Amino acid sequence: MKNLAASSPRTEFETERSVFQSNTLFLSGPFGAGKTTAAIERVLWLLRQERVRGDQILVLVPQRSLGQPYQEALRGSDVPAGSLVQVTTAATLARSSVALYWPLAARAAGFTDPRKEPTFLNLETTQYHMADLVERAAQQGEFDAIRLQRSRIVSQVLDNLNKSALHGFTLEEAYGRLESTVPPGEKMVARLNVLRTAHRISKEFRQLCLAESLVDYSLQMEIFLRVILENEWSRTHLFRNFRHLIMDNAEEETYAAQELARLWLPHLDSALIVVDEDGGYRAFLGADAENAERLANCTEKRVRLQRSFVAASGSAALIDRINRASGRRVDDGMGEASADGPVEQPGDSPIVFPETLHRFYPQMIEWTVDGVERLVKDEGVAPGEIVVLAPFVSDALRFSLLSRLEERGVPATSHRPSRALNAQPAVRTLLTLAALAHPIWQRRPPRADVALAFESAIAPLDPVRASVLAQAAYSDRDGAGVTLRDFGELRGDVQKRVSFASGELYERLRNWMVGYMAESEFSPLDRFFARLFGELLSQPGFGFHDQPDAARMTDRLARSAREFRWAIGGQDGSPGMEEPDPVATGSPRDGVSRKLEIGRAYMDLVESGALGALYVPEWTVEDSAVFIAPAYTFLLRNRAVDVQFWLDIGAEGWWQRIHQPLTHPYVLSRNWPRDTSWGDQDELQRRQESLRRLTIGLLRRARQKVYLGLSEYGESGMEQRGPLLRLLNRVQVQD
Repeated sequence: MKNLAASSPRTEFETERSVFQSNTLFLSGPFGAGKTTAAIERVLWLLRQERVRGDQILVLVPQRSLGQPYQEALRGSDVPAGSLVQVTTAATLARSSVALYWPLAARAAGFTDPRKEPTFLNLETTQYHMADLVERAAQQGEFDAIRLQRSRIVSQVLDNLNKSALHGFTLEEAYGRLESTVPPGEKMVARLNVLRTAHRISKEFRQLCLAESLVDYSLQMEIFLRVILENEWSRTHLFRNFRHLIMDNAEEETYAAQELARLWLPHLDSALIVVDEDGGYRAFLGADAENAERLANCTEKRVRLQRSFVAASGSAALIDRINRASGRRVDDGMGEASADGPVEQPGDSPIVFPETLHRFYPQMIEWTVDGVERLVKDEGVAPGEIVVLAPFVSDALRFSLLSRLEERGVPATSHRPSRALNAQPAVRTLLTLAALAHPIWQRRPPRADVALAFESAIAPLDPVRASVLAQAAYSDRDGAGVTLRDFGELRGDVQKRVSFASGELYERLRNWMVGYMAESEFSPLDRFFARLFGELLSQPGFGFHDQPDAARMTDRLARSAREFRWAIGGQDGSPGMEEPDPVATGSPRDGVSRKLEIGRAYMDLVESGALGALYVPEWTVEDSAVFIAPAYTFLLRNRAVDVQFWLDIGAEGWWQRIHQPLTHPYVLSRNWPRDTSWGDQDELQRRQESLRRLTIGLLRRARQKVYLGLSEYGESGMEQRGPLLRLLNRVQVQD
């Protein structure tokens, strides 16, 4: 959140009130310069002084969680009563417009039955419909040339659909661009065939959507851009709904959202475009920082703020050295209006290099935990003002940090949005228990999964005793009925090893599941998760008690299952899905509840490794716990903290992109020339620029110190001399 520090005087903006009253204004500057504060003040000024109705003001943000500063300000007691200011995203605006203008847009978009109401798909339900198409192609060996899990193939094919819609490409042009990235060599033909298979699947998926009135994100944006905005009546009606526009973090917006603003500007009474310098961290999601800068040409005045009220003393000089070490020419802002006076004076560098070089990775982790404990207990730093960052946060690193900090009495939480749903321990536990509670699905989880579920669900159990209990109490052989044995029926030596206290908790869990299966009607899966958490797992003695991460993941899974049920089977889970084949299910047709079939389909989707959709509560900042996350995840939260720990600074991951053989975030962009191949030099330049932006972005979000964690050998045991370490060494030499 880009706010002025409490010590910064608001009068600096008061003296330049005439600047902020310009009809159309482009406001840029570094993180922490007060741009969002100025934008909020403009909204309040429109409501108070100009007497503008709230429903005539639109605030666009790239992600819903970034709209929270506006929503909090608009809930103040001094805000004039009346209609509400709409704070939303371009995607939400597009969805509501498609729903509103559906009778007009459906026929023009080519839907088979324009009279049929649309079903809007989120990320999870989109993956569900795409998965069958990918699976058929994979079974025929059409993806043998690449080594990717099915779920990653699905996500990358969907990514191509999304980016082609956001940048106004046809599918033919998008895949033509991707084919230019295939290097010549022995495997060239095989790679080209894989891309052509992905192209065919993309077209098949689009035809499925048009035939069934399904609207995924790509089709939603395509209808909005190519039908609604090109129709004079709907475009005029939409543009007249709002007379004042605030577009914050425009550098993180997609090309489509930026073009919407460009088209809208001539029709608005006022507009404020806010851009963070050196932003564009969502490039892999289609963000276009270069096009955001071009919006300045469409406004009456451009103002550049230079002073940061957030970054630590000495950060400006350090950032300047990083720019020079990266070969970046620093723009001094000449010719632009300035509204915040002199820039920050040089000071001590906020970076703290380790006193000793750690030889092994676990030693670096222990050093980090010691440092966090010292800051919290000895120096009085609030846990919520500390973040621990790494290029990637593996399960082992996450577990090591969370468990060690818990042992030291320091609260901690983590967030890894790119992880598949079934990769989360709490989710694995809930899925395993759901399979045990629904024997009609005939999904017998492996004994190892049941042991992990016992360990996670029953607090006193350690891995060894959980395994002993699963071995004795659970049978993974085929058969119907209850699969968990009564604890009293187990051998005496097993009961002693597990302990009677843990056995009592196990019995409560087993009896709850027996009672659930005895009910006359099964609950939808999302309600099952909510009941299991509320009635049992969150109670004292069970593993989810006083565990914010587990509660958050349960909420995410329940929301995901509910959205899936609504999209696939309607609000009650009954319509919209064909009867299951009794041969395939092994059950009589009239004995299988439609809700159970939807639940089983959802379980199949999650078990396949599907990515979860974005839910705002996951991105809500927790002010009471140390935050552990990948570096980019922290940047996307757009907030500052007092202290940062950068772990594994010798790793290559600080500038590497995720391996994506079926898509490419930079080639699928308006900034990349068509019919131009992507070479090694292009990749190197992009990596260097990404590393520069990442480093500067993190420094600008540290109020006090940045502690660097380094080990000679990384998590995999390999020696490390990565790009971030080399960059920081060059910067240190400049001192």
